[in-house]
Amino acid sequence: MMTLTVASDHPDIAAAQARLIAFLEQHDTDPRTILRSELLFEEVVLNAILHGGAPEVTVTATPGQDGVGLVFVDAGRAFDPATAPLRDAGASVAASRIGGRGLLLLRKMTRSLAYERTRDGRNRLSLVVA
Repeated sequence: MMTLTVASDHPDIAAAQARLIAFLEQHDTDPRTILRSELLFEEVVLNAILHGGAPEVTVTATPGQDGVGLVFVDAGRAFDPATAPLRDAGASVAASRIGGRGLLLLRKMTRSLAYERTRDGRNRLSLVVA
């Protein structure tokens, strides 16, 4: 298990992503799962900071036989990506604004997705990426 903390004023999350990738490679994680984990790491961390106002995001990664467990904890605004409505999937790329596809990625690239608002007012998002 590895835990990373990314601060909102961190100029580039690439260093944290590189640490995550190296850790998963050391545990012989499937390359496709590593790529998905890297993408979802960036998506969740940036959204928590930029849209949720989180001062930092703590991420715990646990590789296993069924995939990679990722747990994101932050003190930003409450947001449940498991139940939030998806954007219109039928909208053409030309008609779509930039962004707004993160929920779809999150739901399609995970084996399981669970959200809770903890008693101390934090968001806790648990994923299994496979």
